[in-house]
Amino acid sequence: MALQGPSEMRQNACRKAAHDLLAKVKIAAPSEIDLEILAFAAGGLLIEEGGLETSEGRLVAAPNMGGSIRVKSGLNPGRKRFTIAHEIAHFVLHPLVSHDRQHVRRDFTIWHDASEEAEANIFAAELLMPEFLFKPRSRGRAPSFALLDNLADEFGSSTLATAFQYLHYTNEQVALVVSEGERILWTKKARDFWPRIQMERIHPHSAAGERIAAKAGDTKKMVRSPAYAWIESFSENSEREIMEDSRFIEYYGQMITLLWMEEDLSD
Repeated sequence: MALQGPSEMRQNACRKAAHDLLAKVKIAAPSEIDLEILAFAAGGLLIEEGGLETSEGRLVAAPNMGGSIRVKSGLNPGRKRFTIAHEIAHFVLHPLVSHDRQHVRRDFTIWHDASEEAEANIFAAELLMPEFLFKPRSRGRAPSFALLDNLADEFGSSTLATAFQYLHYTNEQVALVVSEGERILWTKKARDFWPRIQMERIHPHSAAGERIAAKAGDTKKMVRSPAYAWIESFSENSEREIMEDSRFIEYYGQMITLLWMEEDLSD
């Protein structure tokens, strides 16, 4: 299904809340986004590591009383930072209740419904990759996972969150497809990406399909795929192509695919 997620008004509110928190400290570069300082500025939250087995992160806090964020040991730096930012998000966005929340890895893949987890992910992405720093580093640059890896490293975030943030701010005609096995879970299009993506299943003639069938590995760059493998309006007789970069994220058990219209596909 196409990504629905929280309403546009609510998404904007989540991003604004992240900006408001960042405004409490002076930040001029991605390396200055210090989550320990931001957690304390959000309401006296302290960050601790370890002590979790089945979950990635935990928030224990009460309104006007502060609390603690605990993050699982052994997470890579980007996932660790995104987990912490996600827990800060719940404290900031959902402040009228006491919290004792634990989050598993699946919670950090939820961007496609109107849940509190999707809201927390949007806030976390904006906190780690705020518009005023992220947009100048991403706009005008051709999409690829190599680019997203560089941005994720610079901002200290996860690949999926960086992809989502790139889709939000890019001026390229690009889309993100998230799938599990052959089943397409959800898609997100950049504003200028017009075609309707076919949602039946991953087509075997796509690079993602070849990866699923163990005929090839991750693409590791943008490659040409038949437009009919991804776009509804093209038949298998069409010779038109679309650019694709697909990667399997073993940690989540999901495939993420970037689709890019390098040239106009309209007839």
